[in-house]
Amino acid sequence: MISERTFATSFGSFWDELLPLLTPSYVHIISAVYNEHITDDFGFILDPIERRADADSAVIAEFAFYLAKGATEAGIAIKAAYDDVLMRNEALNTAAIAVSYYEGVVQYPRTDLRDDELLEGFEIAQNYRRFFEQIPSKGTVEFAPRILGAGFLQTCQADLTIGPALFEIKTVNRNLASKDVRQLIIYLALQAATGDRRWTLGGFFNPRKGEYLQFAVDEVIAQISGGRSSSEVYHALIDFVSTSDVQLDTVF
Repeated sequence: MISERTFATSFGSFWDELLPLLTPSYVHIISAVYNEHITDDFGFILDPIERRADADSAVIAEFAFYLAKGATEAGIAIKAAYDDVLMRNEALNTAAIAVSYYEGVVQYPRTDLRDDELLEGFEIAQNYRRFFEQIPSKGTVEFAPRILGAGFLQTCQADLTIGPALFEIKTVNRNLASKDVRQLIIYLALQAATGDRRWTLGGFFNPRKGEYLQFAVDEVIAQISGGRSSSEVYHALIDFVSTSDVQLDTVF
């Protein structure tokens, strides 16, 4: 069994055949066409949150994610969750576990964050609130939805759903990449395979930059697959991961 992240960055020939037009140029185009900025409480476009901490930026990003998750699920403000020592520590400990899992490190990353490092995470978390208020697609907000695996793909967790939209969170300074789009499509395909196609919209949210993309899934999949329907692409992906002939030890 492998993770969706490993699958998204492996099996190059499969992805080239499935999504032949998912090129760096196309990713750049969709980033430009669909890019939107969230604004501050006065309506001004937010400046990116600079990395000013010494701690692992992945820990800070995950801390912000789980702080926003805790606040949203408790129905309280981000500031209230941050000021609650128990909630703040729970978010921090969960962040360390998440980073250890995804990065494959033996020991948990440092979690004794300084005040300025915690504040950086808090500022990033605040952008989740703004995002939920300003995103056009409204609906129930759900963090870390669980998605059943298939074939050699293990059960996984996506990042965030808002009504009919599935978003991947990318708290990074780099630009969107093809592997990010592939990972999103993996989630969409796995969910569709259950018989319950929950999401017709997809996108990416960068709370550090205060930017997001949202698009119609069928439209983008048709563009990057050369005109195939979403159902066709999903079926091809599920068939591939369910094929017993695939040799997993050849991709590493």
